[in-house]
Amino acid sequence: MLRRLTRGNKKVQDVIKEIDAFPKVEDSYVSTSSFGGLVSVLCWIGIIVLLYSEINYFYDLKIEYSYSVDKEADKQLDLNVDITIAMKCNLIGADVVDIWGNSIGDTNLLQEELTPFELSENQKIFLQAQGAIKGISGSHKALADMMSDIGRKLVPRDDHGRQVAKDACRFHGRIPIHKVQGNFHILSGRSVNIPGMGHAHLQFGEVTKNFSHRINGLTFGDRIEGMLYALDGEEKRAPISDYSYQYYVQIVPTVYITDHERIQTYQYTVQERKRSVDHSAGHHGSAGIVIKYEFSPISATVSQKQKHFTPFITRLLGIVGGIFSTSGLLNLLITEGYCWICCCYRKQPPAKN
Repeated sequence: MLRRLTRGNKKVQDVIKEIDAFPKVEDSYVSTSSFGGLVSVLCWIGIIVLLYSEINYFYDLKIEYSYSVDKEADKQLDLNVDITIAMKCNLIGADVVDIWGNSIGDTNLLQEELTPFELSENQKIFLQAQGAIKGISGSHKALADMMSDIGRKLVPRDDHGRQVAKDACRFHGRIPIHKVQGNFHILSGRSVNIPGMGHAHLQFGEVTKNFSHRINGLTFGDRIEGMLYALDGEEKRAPISDYSYQYYVQIVPTVYITDHERIQTYQYTVQERKRSVDHSAGHHGSAGIVIKYEFSPISATVSQKQKHFTPFITRLLGIVGGIFSTSGLLNLLITEGYCWICCCYRKQPPAKN
């Protein structure tokens, strides 16, 4: 019985050997050369470099963008403000109004705080780093890179007890607003609501104005931990007393989807305009800071996805097989060409009968 199984196994091995798609060549039939060795070394280097590049590409997260109509147009959200003006708090006032000039937010929720306008050295370094990151924010990056460590907090407070005059006013807080066109402004004079007529800024006497300002943070909706917004750290120095700054903000409801969470936020783009106010020259208006905002009816969805594993393996095998095949063909062509040029194939003399 054992002898029969052995014979059967030999037959199976013979069948498998006959269908071998990788025939072996005896070592005595193979010749090596220094050029072939050089090609082999270059081949392995190319394989390692391309495999390393492919692996990095696989672990780089895939970002997909999609757009749809905003279905939460009637949703209420908070306007988060943190801005410092180079004037005393009793000389200026803040308000939020709609496109018709009616107050739409309770500015009493804003806190006013006397603070120095000039920053400490550490604060200046922080703002410079923040500005550098904002400068490259337009380039394509993974969602994980967008969550930069520098954006995890606002301008740090100066806790070193500097003896500096508190010559500025810091407005900070949250104001509930609706998704309608409006503006947030800070003008000279205290803001006063007039029933049935909107609001006004009352100013008594001549005031030296200085609307130099620094926007420590401005967001719509909840501030996302680590997200850097367009106006964060924006600082302007007014060249003259009567100077007007206007920011035009286009807000896009945005949803970020990762493997672990879903984040609802409101990203925005900004256009800026600044000019002097000189009534004698025909430059009318009011000196101050006006942030006009408008909500887009289109919502954006940014999805972070991991690349599929099967195409990754296919590309790896294609790299290895393609380089081996190409290098073998290249080695053959160069070797045969060299031999042909150097007359390696000489004409053989006719055979004698």
